[in-house]
Amino acid sequence: MSELNDEHYLRAVTSLGDTRKIVAQRDIYSQSGMKLVASGIHITSDLYERLVRHKMLLPLDMALAVENMLDQKAILQDVIELIQANDKLKRMVDAVGKDGHYRRTILAMRLPAPLAFKLTVAREKYRRIYQHSLLLLIISVYLAHCDGMNSQEEEWVATAALFHDIGLLHIDPKLLEPSHVMSADERHHLYAHPLTAYLLLCEFPELPRQIADAVFEHHERMDGSGYPRGLRGEKISRYGQILAVVEVAAKASDSGHPDVPWKKLEVILKLNSRRYGQGLIGHLNIFRGDLVAGQTSGSNDSEHLIAQARLIARLFEDFNRHSHIGCCDRIFDFAQARLDGLRLELSDAGFDPRDPERLVQMFMDDPECMSEHATLLDEALWRFKSLVLEIKRHWPEESEKYDRQSEKPEHAWLSEMKLLLFTA
Repeated sequence: MSELNDEHYLRAVTSLGDTRKIVAQRDIYSQSGMKLVASGIHITSDLYERLVRHKMLLPLDMALAVENMLDQKAILQDVIELIQANDKLKRMVDAVGKDGHYRRTILAMRLPAPLAFKLTVAREKYRRIYQHSLLLLIISVYLAHCDGMNSQEEEWVATAALFHDIGLLHIDPKLLEPSHVMSADERHHLYAHPLTAYLLLCEFPELPRQIADAVFEHHERMDGSGYPRGLRGEKISRYGQILAVVEVAAKASDSGHPDVPWKKLEVILKLNSRRYGQGLIGHLNIFRGDLVAGQTSGSNDSEHLIAQARLIARLFEDFNRHSHIGCCDRIFDFAQARLDGLRLELSDAGFDPRDPERLVQMFMDDPECMSEHATLLDEALWRFKSLVLEIKRHWPEESEKYDRQSEKPEHAWLSEMKLLLFTA
């Protein structure tokens, strides 16, 4: 695990030492046996250049302590403050039996000192990640309760939610900025964060293995479209299935996303229902109270929505055209299975991709229906883009071959799809 002492996390730790007392509790050695820091030394940014040049024998978290380090009581207080500021979360808390239920769950969580240190760094230097993890903890306990889990299982789910994104502390923070457009290489770093978190948690045998497994699985999907392993169906633990649903639900309960009411969440989940664990989505009906008359779920710009509908229809049409000219390799077959499912889901949601003009006419006749379809169209285009990225992730060398040989009919479909999606 020493490889995880990367420059980005190291910079966060040492810079935190400039404002918060961080002390080495033991001597810190490099893998070559060189003593880098003696026990008792205060860690500050002055030590960054010395430490970053070496691979360390043990992860920094194992050797350091910070003043006012987070514990279960401090985490509980942060959770209570988050709940009090968010009516959606209050509704969840009331549904499971007031905040006493959360109090018992959080105070029962095991929190090894190195992980408490890492959470403290997250709270002070990666505030967005820390707040997001608290949000997932709250929703995860609610879903676990609704799913009939006992108190110990709820504690495991809560712990997994709290640590699900700690792998993100070890990548370049600029990749996490909402405005940043990732390159293919940068995206690989993002895809690795569940594995990074899993390996970190496996260092603590006092934590049940189910916690690390759930963290490893929180981006997996029931149809096999997730990452990092592309697990399918029941190979994903129930805890992992809960975290996957909660990641989506968080967007509708995050006070930072007030424009994501129940209706938008409902469309997203309906269009992706096969990707999530059975029986979990229905528990999110608690968000229905957020939908009020006249509330919209997306842009009402008719020209934009019409263009989206026609683009989706063309993407399906172009793909189908290639199926008639002899494309039959495994990537094409994989894409065909994904798009056949998407076509059925769109039809069930009220949009037949084979007849986009019917939807266009509906927009003309009834402008109010446009807001109902805005999220549907956005989500459909996101699914196409997700398919392109999934192919790149599973078959990086072959997808590059497609690009190089795009003039051949059997390879052209993917290049055309990319061109339409990313230049529209």
